[in-house]
Amino acid sequence: MTEAPVIRADKLSPERPDAVLSGIGADAWQAYNAMESTKRRHFDLLEIFDNKKKKYNIDPTDADRQLIACLLRDHDEQVKRFTSASIALKQADATAHTSLFTYIGGINRDADEQPTSH
Repeated sequence: MTEAPVIRADKLSPERPDAVLSGIGADAWQAYNAMESTKRRHFDLLEIFDNKKKKYNIDPTDADRQLIACLLRDHDEQVKRFTSASIALKQADATAHTSLFTYIGGINRDADEQPTSH
């Protein structure tokens, strides 16, 4: 296994590593996207319930809490899948692993900023 150089994503514009994303890193990339989707789905529903509580003093129902629990389990499973795929990629090709994580870091570097409202 070859050690890949560490590249700081905050210093670069993300360059899409097409060969990695569609080749050796495809499983990890797909797992990452699934993990992000399940996280967003879970957080979006939590935000809806939080807004109902703040605006109307409506608590989530038992069915709502069950759905949140299911969405959290979905996300937990995708985190495990991404972790496994990432480890496998690093063992197979450390340079591809670094390229994938540099890209992920680059596309997420502004994630903490509030989205623009229209």
